[in-house]
Amino acid sequence: MSTEQTAPGHLLAGRYRLTELIGAGGMGRVWRGTDELLDRPVAVKELTIPPHLPDAEVEVLRTRMLREARSAARLGHPSIITVFDVVDSDERPWIVMELVRGRSLGTVIKEDGVLDPGRAAAIGVQTATALSIAHDRGIVHRDIKPGNVLIAPGDRAVLTDFGIARLEGTSGLTRTGLLVGSPGYLSPEQAQGGPATPASDIWSLGVTLYQAVEGRVPFAREAAVGTLTAIVTEEVPPPRNAGVLAPVLAALLEKDPERRPDIGEVHRLLTEAADKAKTKGRKARSAAPAAPAATTPAAPPPYLPPGAGDGASGGDGRGRRLLVLGGAASVLVAAAVGLAFWLGNGALDGADPASRTPPQAAATPSDDASDGGSEPSASPSPSASPSPEAEMAAYEDETGFSVDLPEGWEFRERQGSSVFFDIPGGGYLQIDQTDSPGDDAKADWEQQEGAISSNFSGYEKQSIEALDEPFVDRYISAADWEFTFDGRHAVNRAFHTEEKGYALFLVSPPDTWEENRELLDAITASFEPAA
Repeated sequence: MSTEQTAPGHLLAGRYRLTELIGAGGMGRVWRGTDELLDRPVAVKELTIPPHLPDAEVEVLRTRMLREARSAARLGHPSIITVFDVVDSDERPWIVMELVRGRSLGTVIKEDGVLDPGRAAAIGVQTATALSIAHDRGIVHRDIKPGNVLIAPGDRAVLTDFGIARLEGTSGLTRTGLLVGSPGYLSPEQAQGGPATPASDIWSLGVTLYQAVEGRVPFAREAAVGTLTAIVTEEVPPPRNAGVLAPVLAALLEKDPERRPDIGEVHRLLTEAADKAKTKGRKARSAAPAAPAATTPAAPPPYLPPGAGDGASGGDGRGRRLLVLGGAASVLVAAAVGLAFWLGNGALDGADPASRTPPQAAATPSDDASDGGSEPSASPSPSASPSPEAEMAAYEDETGFSVDLPEGWEFRERQGSSVFFDIPGGGYLQIDQTDSPGDDAKADWEQQEGAISSNFSGYEKQSIEALDEPFVDRYISAADWEFTFDGRHAVNRAFHTEEKGYALFLVSPPDTWEENRELLDAITASFEPAA
């Protein structure tokens, strides 16, 4: 096996050109590159092997890197790094992945300072969604830390580095008693030599969010052994800057793993914290002398990961498990309820329809300038549902795309890579995007439908069809996945250029379905992708 240093310009497998070294760690190096066959940017992880390393240890590194690729590849979601390919070259594996344009959370904290509690909670919601999907498939990440959470434009959080993740039923890759993970983020049970479990990931997420708002880990010591001892024996230092996030951190950083909340409860707690922070921000702005008086905001639907409890459903606490698909191609949208990325990162309303505050009940001020929309006005009554001839108004998103929407379709909020609009009379439109579109939107929906349809309560497939209408001629491929669930009608429309994939996810009551579906065609025709 060669130990020569790889240089910029290296061509891997005849198609992946390495252009710039962008990161290095204990297991390898990460390159920015280009897939010359598909002409798209990629990240390529190179396994680096120290000289004279025993063959047995080399095999551990190879197996660990392949496990990283397999673990991430089976967890398609916008809040989880997307794996495109694994190449065996020079007697070692190389992982070709989605190139996330952004910095790690660790770098953000280092360069920009601590995060406000609301922003930290919103990033935590997306990370919890990613962990929910991993835990649901029997995968424990085992190395949750700010350096492994990438922050893309729009504050989309992407969990990466599954190099030491453990899949239930697989053999371990370390000797008994050997600690795996970063010492400052290990749970008390791991620090004492115990196995990593989903509860351990919960603790590590707590430490990550603690660092996000405090600028330091709670048990940092000069030596690793001192850090581990403090984790086991000392109380968590009370955070000073956590605000609405403080009770969530207390729950996540519970020493006894049996008393920590499960990932569904974590998602709920973080969502509540993020919502409280938004409410406080609106009240603060409304209290300013020049600001108009704020009205009571309509409550948005909960954003829960697969398997998370639906507060309106009762029962066993798991609630409905719904997934919103998104992105043309191989990308699950973070919107969901009982989900929300890709993964995510969502908005299938998991509460009973009758329990949700109707969007026309109140005017909802824009959360902040980053939401990408102007302050909405009060929505009209249900009887004023827009017709296919409705007046259209331009919406320009901060990420670069623009679209015309019917008057009265009010901007609600941004969640990760998605934006949401309430429809008068019920229902909503979600617009999601990805920098990693697939090749065939219809084939992607067909591949995902079997595994994901069970996540929608009362799911009934209507059709999965490629679109060849004139309004999608400019896209490489486009497809509609239409279905019904729980008394609602939905269609997820995916389309993509070479650089961007988009999904327009429309959910409508049956009585307004036909006119809303016609309006979706007009919306699609007006859509302008980001440059």
